[in-house]
Amino acid sequence: MTAISKILYRPVSSASTAFFRILFGLIICIAMLRFIFKGWVYDFYVKPIFYFTFYGFEWVKPLPEWAIYSLFWLMTLIGIFIALGFLYRISIILFFLIFTYIELIDVTNYLNHYYLVSLLSFLMIFLPLNSNYALDNSIGISQKRLSIPFWAVIALRLQIGVVYFFGGISKIKYDWLIEAQPLKIWLSANSHLPIIGPLFDQEWVAYLFSWGGMLFDLFIPFLLVYKRTRLAGFILVIVFHILTALLFPIGMFPWVMTLCVIIFFPTQWHEKVLSRFFSPKLIQSPPVVQKINTSPLIIGLLTIFFLIQCIMPFRYLLYPGNLLWTEQGYRFSWNIMLIEKRAHIEFLAIDKATGKATIILPEKYLTKQQRLTMSTQPDMILQFAHFIRDKYYEKGMKNIEVKAECYVTLNGGKGRLLINPNVNLAEQQEGCRNKSWITEYNN
Repeated sequence: MTAISKILYRPVSSASTAFFRILFGLIICIAMLRFIFKGWVYDFYVKPIFYFTFYGFEWVKPLPEWAIYSLFWLMTLIGIFIALGFLYRISIILFFLIFTYIELIDVTNYLNHYYLVSLLSFLMIFLPLNSNYALDNSIGISQKRLSIPFWAVIALRLQIGVVYFFGGISKIKYDWLIEAQPLKIWLSANSHLPIIGPLFDQEWVAYLFSWGGMLFDLFIPFLLVYKRTRLAGFILVIVFHILTALLFPIGMFPWVMTLCVIIFFPTQWHEKVLSRFFSPKLIQSPPVVQKINTSPLIIGLLTIFFLIQCIMPFRYLLYPGNLLWTEQGYRFSWNIMLIEKRAHIEFLAIDKATGKATIILPEKYLTKQQRLTMSTQPDMILQFAHFIRDKYYEKGMKNIEVKAECYVTLNGGKGRLLINPNVNLAEQQEGCRNKSWITEYNN
């Protein structure tokens, strides 16, 4: 414990965390402006007439259009404040609360890198990221410190490492390694590309990407930690994420991860880069240790924070069946690029008093993205069935059954029923318990 304590509290230059703070703030600005000017704020948070909620967060409701746009512009401004280190603690707390609220509005907008941004912003609340290269130092809000305890850097490295490592563990599955799916499907869709396109029709290339992706995710955190392998690891990161960005439509995730791994670089490198933009007086190496009192409560909270993240990816083991089929325990577990699903779904509302049945088409109430996402995920199918039930209740029709016929293909397999079409979904309860009305997936 003494040895661990010496490592955790060893003083290191505050340039590393300052560099990370500046990058994070700039990423926020770019991402928010991208959302606004691509029209996604309207498409995802204004246009829908029904929103899918996360279990336990049903109370989260969308604000009016003007308020939603205001929040996105506010987050853009906050990103600038974070980068500048201006009112840092207030800014990062506000950003965490607003961004997480936005992401809780509708499940269909869930992406792994949005989840990562929420985790990082929460983590950054407790780290001394405004110790240096921050306007807070100039205006007296925070004391300038040339050194900080190493645990602050370790925490950021650990958060990035968790994404890669558990992303690699999630790929140790039959479909990914033995069938090279869904990469066979996705790579063949890029066979039209000049020069390298024909390679993507070759089966061995799909297996190379599958096994290579799994090994990359598992071992890249360790390559980045050690000095001798760090440069090679970073080159692999650049090559890997450029390929994924070019071949697969996964948004900003590759660029976010590429920039975030810079926290693994030595503090001397961060100092050299920052010296090009700041006065030399601000970048002197710390001649002595500057002690920062760290509350045991913060260390304890961060320990619990990371323990929860290490447990979450394995909660799917509590459920029977194929995770890729049932998706019970799928979210918040770094299951990245594992599924290619196509579906056709129809809902049937039956008035038990008269026996009259009405077909309900989801496109009547849902946006295209909502419909495509809902049709393959049982918990969202259940929510929409309850929405249909409640619509009939509003008309005074209380004796209603809601059933769904949903055919789904998984990773190029044949279409099969995802849920039992004879089950009255209007009577099923939402929650974390196993959904016995999901059909078994037999290869």
